Amino acid sequence: MVKNALTRKPGGEEILEEYNAENSLSHRTRRQLVNILASDMTERHGRIPSRKQKEKYALGIITLFPSLKDPFSPNGYEHFYDGVKGTGYIAWRLKTMSRSTTKRPVKEVPVHQEQGPKRRRLATTLPQQLDGDACKEAISFLVHSPDEASVFQKMKMTFQHRQDLVHDPQRTADVFKTFPRFLDVKGLVNQDFLLLFGAETATKLLEKWDMSFKPKVIKEAKQLTQSTDLCRLIKAAEKPTESDVNDWDSDMASLLLLLQLLPPTAGRKRRTKISPTDAAHKMVHFHKSCCSIDEHLQARDGKQP
Repeated sequence: MVKNALTRKPGGEEILEEYNAENSLSHRTRRQLVNILASDMTERHGRIPSRKQKEKYALGIITLFPSLKDPFSPNGYEHFYDGVKGTGYIAWRLKTMSRSTTKRPVKEVPVHQEQGPKRRRLATTLPQQLDGDACKEAISFLVHSPDEASVFQKMKMTFQHRQDLVHDPQRTADVFKTFPRFLDVKGLVNQDFLLLFGAETATKLLEKWDMSFKPKVIKEAKQLTQSTDLCRLIKAAEKPTESDVNDWDSDMASLLLLLQLLPPTAGRKRRTKISPTDAAHKMVHFHKSCCSIDEHLQARDGKQP
């Protein structure tokens, strides 16, 4: 069996010739012998041959090459395969072949998706959208129309064009220039929010905030280490009607309390950690009426709202 395998495989004849000439095999040739027989074994008996089959090949080796027999082992072939311990040249070669041929499941590369304002979301339900010249006409109509009902309808029909502007880094700042009615018609921002997230999501926060979320936020904030800024926010959040002119109103104060509860974000070591007070300045800015928003945005380094 072993001789037939060597005569059929490339390199087998050289092994037989070396043994006939030297009555022994070099370390390199012995490894080649084991490789050829392990390959023949898997072709004939599958990827995981039985113990009996491996012992049969080991016995065949020392039968064909008597000088390779180990005189100090019970059967003489244990260095090629030891069925009790599961070791030997043949066993190790089969394990190597199994690791090399076993196909590991290909890991799917996760598609990175922007989060926050940069994330492109699909609107839940949209009316018929305008494009091309029809969209330009609707935008021109919006600028001069005194009828708010028509303004709301046209804004719905240009929603997709507006989303394209928002997600284009080169044109994001043109949204208010292209759709100036955001500045004088109340409810247009809320309408876009409804189109993007649906009525159920859009109303969930406001419906539950006063009765459910806000009391829990205040309660949790009281468990934190008290600081001057934290105490001022808690005081403002607990007084929905009485608020100092220098403090935020109750709803805004309770939202800012969330920053006190959030743990620091994990990131690269060189990223500088900031305090909740500094984070509040990155979340919201207070400006008096008629203040120029453009001037404020130009003075900022970051582009996030």
